[in-house]
Amino acid sequence: MWTALIVFFVFGLTSKIVSASEPKNLPSYLTACKKDAPDFDACCLSSARAGLPSIINGDKEYNIPNFKPLKVEKVDIKTGTLNLLIEDINLWGLDEADIKDFKVDLKNNKVKIDFHCPMIKILGKYQMDGKLNLLALKGNGDVNLTLEEPDFFFSTSYKLIKKGDYDYVQLEDENDISYDIQHLYLNFGNLFNGNELGKTTNEFLNKEWKSIIEDLNPTIKTTIKTIAVSIINGFITKIPYQNLFL
Repeated sequence: MWTALIVFFVFGLTSKIVSASEPKNLPSYLTACKKDAPDFDACCLSSARAGLPSIINGDKEYNIPNFKPLKVEKVDIKTGTLNLLIEDINLWGLDEADIKDFKVDLKNNKVKIDFHCPMIKILGKYQMDGKLNLLALKGNGDVNLTLEEPDFFFSTSYKLIKKGDYDYVQLEDENDISYDIQHLYLNFGNLFNGNELGKTTNEFLNKEWKSIIEDLNPTIKTTIKTIAVSIINGFITKIPYQNLFL
């Protein structure tokens, strides 16, 4: 759940479905690549990397907020045994993100994106009550979730749909996500009203972070998939397919 939470903040964008009367071109900070060029893959990666700083700075025209830091009003997580609400969120570290690989398979209608961040830090106010792996968790106060050296790998297929005079890309439901992180640091201030049990519980969460993520792996993957599709849709639902490539 903790990784899912962090990824939600990283890609917490909402996309709006574009109407056929609102076709847009690629923004100036992204370069359209020639579909039949021998260096097509390299061009796609280069364009994505070059455009990332502008994306991080935000673009209202494409519903992209400023990511330095990314501000999120609240996130409400319910796992069945644990309720966790985090509000007044500031996420730091996305300005250091690096797209490691970005490929578009035009023949088979597939997209693959790999990216890395040296560190992602989430600061906010939390309220928590319930159990995780039979461990009771209850408290409210400041929260710090820091993900060190995360790598994310996302792949999906797509199809073209007609809207008026233009074709638009629509991502398929079938997609795949995996991830790898070096370490996750967690600190819930005022856990159990700030008593010694709260300190001990925070120490346990940090010691056992790998097993916590492993136990919640299906939930993590589902959340990452949903958010990854969300950010991609921020562009592809606004830009006709014929404007994406040369």
